[in-house]
Amino acid sequence: MENRLFEAALTGNVETLHKLREENPLILSDYSLISPHENPLHVATKAGKLGFVKEMIRLKPEAVMELNKEGFRPLDIASALGNVEIVKEIIASTSCTTTTSGNAICRLKGKDGRTAMHYAVIHGKIEVIDELISFSVECVKDLTVLRETTLHLAVKYYRFEALRSLVESLEKLGLEELVNWRDKDGNTVLHLAVSRKQHESVEFLLNNNSLSSTLKLNETNSRGLTPMDVMDLLIETPSDVQLRQTLRLAGAIGAGDNITNAMSTTPANNSSLPPHIAVNVPNNQPPEPAAVETDWTKYFRYQQNRDSPSDTRNALLVVAALIATVTFQAGVDPPSGFQESQSVNSTNISPASQPPTPQHFPPTTTIGIGAIFAGLGGVATSDWFLLGNSLGFATSVSIIIYLTAGFPFQRELHISIYSIMFAYGWSVSDIKPKEGAPYIILGIAFLVPFLVRWFPRWARKLWRLCRKSS
Repeated sequence: MENRLFEAALTGNVETLHKLREENPLILSDYSLISPHENPLHVATKAGKLGFVKEMIRLKPEAVMELNKEGFRPLDIASALGNVEIVKEIIASTSCTTTTSGNAICRLKGKDGRTAMHYAVIHGKIEVIDELISFSVECVKDLTVLRETTLHLAVKYYRFEALRSLVESLEKLGLEELVNWRDKDGNTVLHLAVSRKQHESVEFLLNNNSLSSTLKLNETNSRGLTPMDVMDLLIETPSDVQLRQTLRLAGAIGAGDNITNAMSTTPANNSSLPPHIAVNVPNNQPPEPAAVETDWTKYFRYQQNRDSPSDTRNALLVVAALIATVTFQAGVDPPSGFQESQSVNSTNISPASQPPTPQHFPPTTTIGIGAIFAGLGGVATSDWFLLGNSLGFATSVSIIIYLTAGFPFQRELHISIYSIMFAYGWSVSDIKPKEGAPYIILGIAFLVPFLVRWFPRWARKLWRLCRKSS
């Protein structure tokens, strides 16, 4: 019998609905036990059967509040499909009835916090948008779980006509400030339009007279980027030149330009500063270069709320790989001065290279002192070079190991890295082949980066264990 009920809803057969109710007066309650994920009103709304929808609402008004398995109410479905008559019928039947939470039927939220207005905007149903606004002005302000307004959704789903209709409605209602609302990522409507290269939407927002005094061109998102900064990050095509020009003509600038402009206007607005921080600076005096440079340094510095972890990891990998390459090459092929010093230290000093011998020192004494100092200088210099170069190489390799943790082919990657370290150690040992110092220096250099990372953790664990045991 329940199957016949859903078939009647699909075909819009009202007579069958009445016959089924005569056979089983509780059939409109029983269906929720048989098919709890969808009711006949959902089916009739999808099929666009207005007559069945009217009768179903009359017989069971609470059916308009029920969600199906996808999280849609009948009004959401009618709004998404653009069925204005069913939308009007559902709204009229409720007569502005509200739920216990105080929200009108058109403001009830379903999946992802979306309302009927959101679905109408996503699918570009202009007539439904106008109908919902006429019933409840507040539905324009409703946000999704991502804090998106209807304007965000219109741009996100490339519904320009819906965007135009919404902006016109906001002008009539005096709600133009909604164009500056920021979603969960801090993006305004203009950020989204630029990131999606929607030339028509960008020009509409910038050239709209009613928004000229309201739209904030240089608002920054959670990553500290203005719409112009977003444009700079995109892979630009010849057709994007006009979009960039449109932004510039409207007065859009980057976040870095905001810093410079703010500093350059600070002296002129000095009178508005609090007395305890006001300074006497001539109005026409430009900002000092040192101050601007300091702010630029802060701008390019890593900021956790602006720079994504993936971009930061990629930058660190590039820097670490570059340092590893340079230090490995320097170890394999050391500067020629060290090779010459080794050859000099292994042979006697030629008489021609001896400094003039003072008369009050015997020649043998002078030669001995010179050889000692030359040898000590060569040993010290090569040791310091080996230590510094090996420490840089080991540190960069350890950074690569940390940043690639969890990557595919992890075992193969570790084998290649440790093989390179072994090859480096074998190569640099030729700098002083007859001594054990290179191996000691290499051991220290290879251990220090890992100890710096892991020793504090081990120390904290040991301290906790000691405290527990005590």
